[in-house]
Formats: sequence, C-alpha cells, structure tokens
Amino acid sequence: MGGLDADELDSFFQNHPSQALRYSFVESLQSFEDIIKSLGLDTDTQEAIFGPNTDIFFNTEIMNPGTPDLEDGDPRAASTTNVIPYDKKTILIHRVGHGRFDKQTGGKMDYDPTENFETLERVLTGKQTDDPSIFSIETNPIVPLPGLKDKTILRNTFEAVNNLTQDIGINDADTINDYVIAQVVPEIEKFLLDDDLNKMVLKRVMRIPGPDGKIPSITSITRGMPDDLKSKLSSWIKDFKYTTYTLDLQRVLHDFSVAMVDGVESSFIQDNQKQISFLQSQVKDTIDKIENSSNEAAKEELKKQIIKLKSVENINTPSEGFVFDYNGVTYKFTGNFAPTNQILGMERFQRFGPIEPQVGGESPLEAKTKPSTVALFPGSFKPPHKGHLLAAQALAEEADIIYIFVSAPQLSGRAMKSGKSISAEQAVQCWQVMLSRSPIKDKAEVMIGPPGVASSMMTAINFIQHPVDPDNIYTAPEGATVILGVGQKGEDASRYGPKVLSKSKEKRPDLTIKTKAVGPFEHSQEYLSLLQDNPTIMQSLNKGKGRSSDAALYHASDMRDFIDLATVDPIGLEFLKDFVARPQDVLAIMGILGLNPADKQKPEEDQVDEPELDGQDLEGIIREAVKSFRKQTAPKAKPSKGKFQRRMRKRLSKAHKVYLDMGRHDLTKHGGGFHKDRPKDVSNAFLAEEVEEMEEAISMAGGGIEGAMTKPVFKREDKQLKEQEKKLRKTLRIGIKKFFENKTKQRQDLIDYVIQEHELRLSLRQMILEQSAEGPNVDSSDSTGINTLKDLLKNTNVLSTLREVYKTLTTEESQKQSFRAHIVKWIQDTLAPVKLNDVRPKEELAEQVGIDVQGIGDETMPGDEDKFIDAADGSEKEKPPEPDEEEEKMKPITGADTTGRNKAERVYPTIEKSIIDYYGELDNPEDQEMFYDYLIANIKLYFDKWDNEMSETPPEEPTNDEYEQAKSPDEPPGLSAS
Repeated sequence: MGGLDADELDSFFQNHPSQALRYSFVESLQSFEDIIKSLGLDTDTQEAIFGPNTDIFFNTEIMNPGTPDLEDGDPRAASTTNVIPYDKKTILIHRVGHGRFDKQTGGKMDYDPTENFETLERVLTGKQTDDPSIFSIETNPIVPLPGLKDKTILRNTFEAVNNLTQDIGINDADTINDYVIAQVVPEIEKFLLDDDLNKMVLKRVMRIPGPDGKIPSITSITRGMPDDLKSKLSSWIKDFKYTTYTLDLQRVLHDFSVAMVDGVESSFIQDNQKQISFLQSQVKDTIDKIENSSNEAAKEELKKQIIKLKSVENINTPSEGFVFDYNGVTYKFTGNFAPTNQILGMERFQRFGPIEPQVGGESPLEAKTKPSTVALFPGSFKPPHKGHLLAAQALAEEADIIYIFVSAPQLSGRAMKSGKSISAEQAVQCWQVMLSRSPIKDKAEVMIGPPGVASSMMTAINFIQHPVDPDNIYTAPEGATVILGVGQKGEDASRYGPKVLSKSKEKRPDLTIKTKAVGPFEHSQEYLSLLQDNPTIMQSLNKGKGRSSDAALYHASDMRDFIDLATVDPIGLEFLKDFVARPQDVLAIMGILGLNPADKQKPEEDQVDEPELDGQDLEGIIREAVKSFRKQTAPKAKPSKGKFQRRMRKRLSKAHKVYLDMGRHDLTKHGGGFHKDRPKDVSNAFLAEEVEEMEEAISMAGGGIEGAMTKPVFKREDKQLKEQEKKLRKTLRIGIKKFFENKTKQRQDLIDYVIQEHELRLSLRQMILEQSAEGPNVDSSDSTGINTLKDLLKNTNVLSTLREVYKTLTTEESQKQSFRAHIVKWIQDTLAPVKLNDVRPKEELAEQVGIDVQGIGDETMPGDEDKFIDAADGSEKEKPPEPDEEEEKMKPITGADTTGRNKAERVYPTIEKSIIDYYGELDNPEDQEMFYDYLIANIKLYFDKWDNEMSETPPEEPTNDEYEQAKSPDEPPGLSAS
C-alpha cells in the first residue's frame, strides 16, 4: 500500500473527489491487517510471505459493491466497482503481477515471488467470508475454461489473421509492430524520399529511438525540404495513429475474445445469468440515453464502441474475462467487457460531459425505430463511377435513406493492370467525393460490411434476414420497406433469386421487400467519339478484347484502365471526366488512390532524354564489349598473406615432401633425369602466373620465326580450351548484364529526376492556382452583374474549354488570333439580341432596329393590331432571303485564319448556352450591362494570360473600354476564376 498504514492512507485520500473510493481503500487495508493478525502467523511464515525486509508486494484488486443497510448519501454505502455487479466486498489477490520493490528508489527489483504467493495462498485457504458488510480476502482461483460453443470460430480467426498478414507479406514469426510497419512503409515511400529519410520517418511514427537513444524530430526530418513537401509530410506524421493500422486485426481478435469468454462464470457472483441480463439492460438504457441526448461527442464515441459490441445480446458473461500465462507472458481475454465499460462509463463518469436529453424534435431512437423505406445498393465499387451514382440516385427517389454497401475482400482490393489495388476504404472515399454535390448526399450512407462478411451482397441479404436489432445498423428496422437495388446491365438483375426472397419473408415477415432494377446508364456522345478516335485505347479495354457492343455502358474495369492511362498520358484524364460527377472530381479520385496524372503527353524517350537502343546499336555495344574482354589479361597480384593461405602453404609443404621428394633423382624418367631439387613450398598453383607468361613468350617466339613448330610447346587439351571458353562466355554474360544494369540505373536516375521535377511542377501549379483563386465569400462586388459573371467563370467549363482548345493552336500565331477574335465577336453577337429584347425600352428598340415594334404606326390604338390580316401583297418578293439564324449568329471574320475559325466554330456552341443562361438570370439593365462589358473584357484578359506574346499583325477583334482599362498596369486586373 505504498508504505502507508490505514490512518496515513485515510489522510492521503481525505480530499479526494470520490469519498466512496477513500473509504473503500481505507476499509480494505484495515480488513487486510486485521485478518493477517488474526491468523497468528509466526515470524518465519511472515517473512516467507512479505520477505525479511517486508519489501514484497502483491497485485491486488479491491471489489466493493457497497455496504448494505447504510443510509443513502453515506459514502461507505456507495459502490466503487466497474460495470461488473459483484455480490460481496472482496480483496482479490491475483496470481500474477507480484514482485519486490526497492525501498530507496521505489522501483521494482528482479525477483520471482512465486513462493511468497504460494505461502500466502496456503494460509488464506478457508478464511473467506460471505458477509456482505466486511471485506473477504481471497486469491484468484484457477478454473477450467468451458469449451468453445462455436467450433468454427478458431478456424475462422486463423483464416482471417492469415489473410491480413499474407496480404502485406508477413507471417506468424512477426510481431504487431512488424504488421504495422509493413503497412506504414508503402505510405512513407509515396513521399519519394531517400532511404535515410524513410527510416527516420518510420522511427518517428513508430517511436523507435535511434543510436543516440532519441526519436527523430519532425524538424530534423523535414530540414531542407520544399515547403509543400514539408507541410504534407509534417501533417502526415502529426496525424499518424498507430491504432488505425491495427483496427482490422483488433476486430478479428475481439470477435475471438468474445467467443472465448462466452459461458465463463465469475466466482464472485452467485447468479451469473441474472447479472448478464442486468448488464444488457443497463447498456441498452445507456445507449438510448446517449442517442437521445444533445451530447455529440458522446454519440461519436458510442458509434466506435457499437462497432465492437455490435449488439447488447453479445454481452455473454458477467466476468471481466480470464487471465493466463504463456511462455512467461501474461495475457487477458476480456471479450465485450471493454466496450461495455466504456459505454456505461460515459453516463456514470460523464467522460464527455453530461448526458442531457435533446430539446424538441424527433429523437434519434424514434427516427431509427420508426418504419421507413430503406434502399440497399451493394457492390464492389472499385472504384465507383457515374453509372453507380445515377443508379443510387434512382433508387433513392422512393427511399428515406439509401445504404451503399461496399465489399471488403479479405485477400486484397480490386487491382488495376499496373498492379495498384483499390481497397474498400478507398472506394468509400471515392463515393464520398461522388456524393458531395449529389441531391441524395444527405440520405446516402456508404458503409463497408461488418467484420467477417466480405461480400456486399451477403451484407444486404443479412440486412433483410437477421432479427430486429435497433443497435445494429446492419439489420432492417422493424416494419420497414426495403428496396433491393440492382442494375439492369448483364446478370445484375438476377442477383436476388426467388430463394433469397422467400427465405427473407420467412425470417422477417414484418418487412415489405421490393426489388428495383435501374439503368443501364450510358456514356456521353463526346466520350464515345473520343473512344472512336483512339482505336488503340478502345482495343485495350475489356481485358484486351476491345469494347464493341457495350462500349456505351459504364464499366468499372474501363475506369481502372483509364486511371492507369492517366498516369502516363493526359488523354486518360479526358476519358475519366465522363466517369465522374464533375470533371474536377477526376483529380480527387486519383489523389485518393495515391496516383499523379501525367502533366503532358510526351514519348518515353523524351521524358528521360535517352534514346531507345535499336538492333544495330545493341550489336555494336556487344562487339565493343567482346573486344574489351579480349584485351583483358590476368590480373597481377601479390600472393595473399591471409590466414587461410598461410595454413594451406604449410599443408602443401608437407604434401610436397611426401609425394614429390621421395623419388630417386638419379633415375631417368619421361626423357630426363631429376637433376635439380624442387624449390621449397612452391606448387603449380603458386606458379600459375609464371607458366602463363612463359607460354605467351614461347608462343610469340615461335610465331615470329619462319619454320617454327606448328604446335606450341605447352599444348592445351580441347577440354581445357572448352572450359576456358565457358569461363569467357560466363564472364562476357556477366559483363553485358552489368553494362545494361548500369544503363538501366542511369535511366532510372533520369526518370526519378523527371518525376521529382513533375512533382515540383504540380506543387508550383497548385500554389499558383491557390494564389489566384478566390473564396466564394471573398471580394464580393456591389454589382449583381459582376457577381453573376464570377459564378459563370468559376462554376462552368467556359474558361477550361477555351483554354484547352486555345493551347492546341501552336503552328502559327495567326491561328490563335483568329480563334480569340471569333470567340469574342460571337459572344457579342449572341448577347446583342438578348440585350435588345431584355433591357431596352420599346422606343429604343424601334430606333435601333429601324421598325416599329408593334408593326403598326404610333397612332394605332391598342388592340387594332389584332385586326391586321396577314396576306401576300407582293412585298415579300422584294425582300432578300433571310439568312439562317445559326449562320448569322456565327458569321466568320473576313481575312482571319481558317483553322482558328474552325476550332472556334466547334467549341463555341458548348459554352454559348452557359453564357445565355447566366445572362438570362439578370433583369436589371445596369446589371446586364456590367455583365456584358466585363465578360468581354475578362475573356480577352484570359486570352492574354494564356498567350502573352501576340502576333505582330493580329486580325482585328472587337474591344471595349473595360478591356483597355484592365490591360493598363495602373488598373486592377480582371476577374479571377480557377
């Protein structure tokens, strides 16, 4: 007890906010002392328990459900237990966690207290009491565990854990840290840092000290980095949460823990089943209170705990669980004790503030239990596309809420051709982007299925077949109408067969189940035209089989292919724009997947500034390599003086004496006698270099003298020649491989440089856009006309469409000038009749047009125009034929470049409607005039922005005062739109 007696302990907790806790500690300590004294232990036994210096401590738990028969308000009557409703007051001494402490430092010493605990357990045997008013001292008993009720849970847990670990390349020998690191490393590598920085980042987030014992700081990691990269990396490190990467594993192990404690009974509770029901009732009441409260923080925490608990029926034991030792490590399985304790603690201890009921309005509980119409839309959605969004919107028309279930395969997500996988979490994020501007965003909820259910179809089937459970979002509310959504593409419409529907009606007769097939939805004509213009790309779709009859339909596989294409060719972005709700969503989708689009189209050889090798170049390189190898000679090196060589020389010296020096030198053998002693400690191996030099000298001498021997003195056998040829070939192969590896490395270095440059360009471009863009509530003009013009430029594709086409005119400057001149003129021509009809008085119109608006003289009385009889009087023959309205509106400029005019003629109809629609919103003549004048000025300013260098003789184009003022450096710039 920290070296305090009962009186000192009471003084220590005197001002504690929980006086019940104070009396619980003091009373339990006094009871412990009284019982130990009552045992009458001799000195040896006392020392055997507490040590000669009384420095042995025991891991103890105080369980105090409160003292009965005391008045309300008395702190001694209050309970200090957690959520477990124990029957009696108990001082429970656990079987593990004991030790010896140093009285000087207070630290724990290296000591095994097993014998001390066994002695204490022996003297306490039979000393327990059932009196609820006093503490009973007991040791935690060893109890046999009941068998698993669900025999498949162990196999399923092993499979789930194996799936999680195998997906990231680890095995049973690895630790939880290894499991997290395997997931974190790929995320760190996305920042394109060098190896040393990658290691520093990993040590920082994993809290691994370096050689100096310190964890790398963010400052030391990001020192010298560009500001954009520094900001992104710093934010990622600060937002890093270890538990995010263990969440899937936690859920699997939690489910196994729940199954393990199922049926485990507490030795300190008489009626275990009664207390289970009591706990379930308490948790259910607390959940209802929190959901009906105004405490949003508590509601958020409740959602997290419900994911673990799933349902109050999963509270299957009144015990905290069980503890066991394995290989010297202590483990504890608690099942649903943790989420139960957290949920009840939110109200009991007000961890997130008071749980107060909502004031007015329908409570969440009432809304959830109220019969409603729920639409289900299950699918893989890797990734979701516009066809999916249109289908969801069609299903949601008849529903109060739509649940979009995303499948979560255990092995891996859906992979693209490049090998990049799309996970369930990324699919959910893509859905959120698609729904952000959708009319159903407030009643659509995107969810991954519950743990252990990989198929989204099975999640939907369980939704309509599982019993009613208000606490489980994956089960249908009682009496609800459920719309099962399917697509009409392919075999989708047959997903919910008769067996599924009949079984669902049998299990949930309270539900009204409908099926609704929607679609199929088709691509725009612009997409199909672009696809026809790129037959090579079209052929690569459908796993290389090409798209033919179903090219107009949306396919997730096509979207994956175009995402891959967009990383190397900007045309992929053009295709992707038809797969998303808004063109700007393309970059958001690629960002979620961790991919960067190509900045501009460029052949690979241009990107790396390195030409590809053709056949002739390759042959020449090989010939040069062979020549260089032929010129090489054996390396000249001094005899090694290593340990191994010294030992071998001694052995060889002995062998020489035995096998070479024991013959008679005076005998003749092989044409000559041994007339000279062998040099000591020299063998053929050590003379190899000298022999080679001798051969070369003799060979050269023989070859330089006429009539010399046709065979060299030191003849080599064919086998030796073949061996040397093999060695040469092997050396040649190794050399060529090394050569190409070096070339590949050089090329990769160039590619890495280009990628870094590309990243920098994207960062700079983003900074420029952010600098130029203005917020929706910033710099609002006093003129509604100006504000409407801002909306036009920001929220439509007018500028982006003009910019894309304008950038393609690169042959001659006159093409650009013609393009911009025609666009400006046609905008004026388009708005001129609208201005006449909308903003000018009739008298002014008559003056400008040259006719009476009524068609009759001023003296004509109102209503007389109805008397006019329209008949041919011959005057119609005098009138010239009226030009076509479209031709008159888009009349070309004489003398302007034809290519620029043709480009303008193609693109102008796509922006004309937006201009007319926004202009048509204005009724005030002053606003209309401001819109008209500043539109012309801003279009011309943006043309200037896109191409500051004008041709010397541009075609004449209309202008106005606003444009000329905006061009002046003394005047403020035009409107900004991003």
